Amino acid sequence: MGAFSDFTAYAKETGSRLSDQPLLLEKTRLLDTTQHELFNYVTDFERSNEWIAGATKGWTDDSNAEVPGQVGSVRVLKSAAGAPIREVVKAYDAPRMLAYSAGDAAFLGLCFDHLGVMTCEPHPDGGTVICWLAYGRLASNPVKAWLGTKLFQVALGKGMKNLERKFPPR
Repeated sequence: MGAFSDFTAYAKETGSRLSDQPLLLEKTRLLDTTQHELFNYVTDFERSNEWIAGATKGWTDDSNAEVPGQVGSVRVLKSAAGAPIREVVKAYDAPRMLAYSAGDAAFLGLCFDHLGVMTCEPHPDGGTVICWLAYGRLASNPVKAWLGTKLFQVALGKGMKNLERKFPPR
């Protein structure tokens, strides 16, 4: 199997094109599914609660989108507590890439100027490499910055584990 870096270049190029904030976290896995099946699953916002940590319900607001589910769409995630989180789709390249941004209020002062990038790249030996990147600017307060880092570690880590339950690793 090739190094994951062979499959993450597009994700990182997209992130650096859409954000001037630093890369905070990267999670990459090789899952036993096709590129189309995996991409369709992670971009089905109605099913987001099945794999996004803490989400109890997911739905889409397409009122500002030219094409439903694509650029301008809003993935809305409800959790057990608090107001729903709204993530605006910033870039969409099916079946390969989804980039989205959550407003600063979603992170309770722990992170600002957020951008998430997910890519699905077919692997020549079978399966699909999924790369999930989180960009942003952590709070200047060291405790809040530490909490922001932990927030992304838990969210992306649990999200990836949930995807592994649906599509076992290769």
